[in-house]
Amino acid sequence: MTRRRQWTILGLVGLLSTITVPTHAAVIDSVPHPPPTSGTHAYNTFKPGVAAFPALGGTYVDPVFGETVRRVTDVGLTANDDDIYAHHWCNANGTSCFTTNGGGLDIYSPVTGAVQFTNQPVGHGDLPRANLQWHPIDPSRYQRFETNKIVERHLPTQTDVTIFTAPANFDNFGGSLPWVDGSGDIYVFSWNGRGHIWKRSTNTLYAGETVNFTTNGGWISITPDGNYIVTAAGGTAPPQKEHWSYAINHATATVTTMPVQFWGLCGDHGVIASASDGHSYFITYDCQNNPGVWRADIALNQAGKTEDQQLAANKRLVPLAWENNDGHLTGNMRGALKDWVFLDTENLNGDPFNGGVTGWTAWKQEIIAMNIVTGEVRRLAHHRSRNLSSSYYAQPHISSSWDGSIIVWQSNMGVSSPKDYVDTYAIGFNPTGSPTGPPPGPPVDTTPPNAPTGLSIVN
Repeated sequence: MTRRRQWTILGLVGLLSTITVPTHAAVIDSVPHPPPTSGTHAYNTFKPGVAAFPALGGTYVDPVFGETVRRVTDVGLTANDDDIYAHHWCNANGTSCFTTNGGGLDIYSPVTGAVQFTNQPVGHGDLPRANLQWHPIDPSRYQRFETNKIVERHLPTQTDVTIFTAPANFDNFGGSLPWVDGSGDIYVFSWNGRGHIWKRSTNTLYAGETVNFTTNGGWISITPDGNYIVTAAGGTAPPQKEHWSYAINHATATVTTMPVQFWGLCGDHGVIASASDGHSYFITYDCQNNPGVWRADIALNQAGKTEDQQLAANKRLVPLAWENNDGHLTGNMRGALKDWVFLDTENLNGDPFNGGVTGWTAWKQEIIAMNIVTGEVRRLAHHRSRNLSSSYYAQPHISSSWDGSIIVWQSNMGVSSPKDYVDTYAIGFNPTGSPTGPPPGPPVDTTPPNAPTGLSIVN
């Protein structure tokens, strides 16, 4: 990407004070809403290079859903291998985001697109740039792997401090979910395939460890409330695809040796949330017979349970058609918006470059916000990235800030050449905005399920 001068903090504050706050909208029905095929925002012609398309920092209003979308990168029409993914690619309060296009690390404003810091250290080890992490409370700090150390960088002073040293080199944590809780005090680390808990404020390494989650691929994470380790270990087949939760006892500084198998119906795409109702959930897919995005309680033991039994104990948030039953999610948030998670739906083969919109289905190729407690679903925008099966980087890979105030995703906007071209776009999320349309119909069940009975803990 084009390198720009580094912004000073004072200059950035002055710049932000001049930004006009956009209005917010959404659609909350559950019927098909295809993109327009004519006019300024026509699906096949509204793209970089045309006069009406926003330059870096510019905006457009989504013509279907009404949200203001801002363009926050301009890589030029070149390939882009930025590693944006579900974990927080933007900082504690939505004022800065990572970009790793080309393997380096720059930091930019999702409000203006201005680059704030260039050539920042990425770290070393297994997939270091995928495992970068913003501090959940302090927007000026981020953390990185340095083989067996966790190093925290303070951006204003451009200084580093090692906050933890492991007895062995770190595993790849999976590169998709955070490895710190929402307080910034409780960390999950992994070496030799086993997960461990460390409390920063007291420099305490808890007793107990997880089973080996790296044997068949997978990831390790921690709930935002800091009370569970969560792993997706792979290995077994649905309806017992391995997803484990390990309770953390902070009073005794221990991790349970008796994990709960809480979901078995799909793979590793999903996100964790600790909601205002006191529960922690995994928001994910059912890849078997009931497509859609589901809310799974990570404390409920589903070992040996059928698909129907698992679904009855949990809750479907969005009833996707099979063609849209892929995508990425982001959540793990803290603060006032912790009940919200964000989804990009991905039709991998049914939306080619320069294709039409005949037969367009509900929820197709959208950016969606879901309240996991109330069941409210807000449809925010079409991401407009086309022919998603042609390139991993064409997939939007939605991400957010820790406080949920900024949502970012990537899109090729219908540009077919070069193959891996994408830029990043952002929405400032404001759930107090005025949604339009009737509430979702019967396919979205917002009635809490009855509590399951006969639960047991298994090794």
